[in-house]
Amino acid sequence: MRHFNGLTDSDLKTFFKYSPAEFNRDTERETLSLALGAALYTPGSRVDFARKILTGDYNNGVFAGLTTLIVCLEDAVADTELKQAEKNTVGEFKKLEQANAEQLMAGPALFLRVRTPEQLDQLVKNAGTALSVLTGIVFPKCSPVTLPSFFEALDRASEVAGRRLYALPLLETKEVLYSESREQTLSELYSIMQSQAERILTVRVGATDFSSLYGLRRPAERTIYDVHVIRDCLMAILNRFGRAEDGFTVSGPVYEHFSSGERLWLSSKPEETLWEEVQLDILNGFKGKTCIHPSQISIVNTGHIVTLEAYEDAKLILNESSKRNGVLQSPKRNKMNEVKPHLSWAKKIAAQAEVYGVLNENYQPIDVLNHIRASQVSNQY
Repeated sequence: MRHFNGLTDSDLKTFFKYSPAEFNRDTERETLSLALGAALYTPGSRVDFARKILTGDYNNGVFAGLTTLIVCLEDAVADTELKQAEKNTVGEFKKLEQANAEQLMAGPALFLRVRTPEQLDQLVKNAGTALSVLTGIVFPKCSPVTLPSFFEALDRASEVAGRRLYALPLLETKEVLYSESREQTLSELYSIMQSQAERILTVRVGATDFSSLYGLRRPAERTIYDVHVIRDCLMAILNRFGRAEDGFTVSGPVYEHFSSGERLWLSSKPEETLWEEVQLDILNGFKGKTCIHPSQISIVNTGHIVTLEAYEDAKLILNESSKRNGVLQSPKRNKMNEVKPHLSWAKKIAAQAEVYGVLNENYQPIDVLNHIRASQVSNQY
């Protein structure tokens, strides 16, 4: 896999000084956690997701650029449809298990969102070695009580799958949101996750569940950062799990609006707001984002491309870090680069640049996005 695989070689040369590197589910954890990017949800009741993966449908058209697919057996499936969705999911996994390994590796990294540890154990019994097609398991509604049980179930699933499956804990409960319980809950969750850090690919957050606890829903033209009670909680999560020394990757919250109709308009309020929210995500320390519509993929992923100016600043800091401390003038001569305080930032930028690429001078991520969106619109005619 590689980000922006829908771009031609000519496009890559036009926009990128350094093109995005290839990766797969076996790529080392720190790089893979950054590479997940736009993580698209699909319900476990969808009957054809194996075919779409194997035929490349999830790499073309509106799905172009998708690298992460999460099959959901939780909120995306009604209680009355759960048994059928479980049966369908197991059947689709078995189809993938029988497929050519190269076909499977060429498609998006596949994850499963379950409801409980007990459900995961039952799926292990029903799917058996077919769980080997997965990269990891999303643990919903994590609490200090449920999280250890999820890890124990993950152990059993990994053993049957014959490969290490990653954990993707999802923070979305009232104990995390409500101010009187937040500090203690996050502290206890942090302690558990720190002891299991090598098994955690990303920490995820559930802004929709948080909003529901206050009966709130943001309109299409407002970012989640405008909902202050949710914003404050997200910042508390980043304060705990976003620290450079811990190495956790925290993924941004879902934006639940998208353009209506079949056409992908180049300019619409949902797309404009999502683009703004992605910028705020990255500014505050989130990497990647949960998505619920394929039109969101390119918006999220292009937001992570590194500009040449940022890359050159980062490389200067990294190159000088072993030689000296102090202040360096930036290559653009427009800012101060302090070797010691900016070193963690520089390391993150270098890692992000490897996965998402570095732009040529005078290009910005929005230029790549506009090109991708224009191509998608023209392909509809």
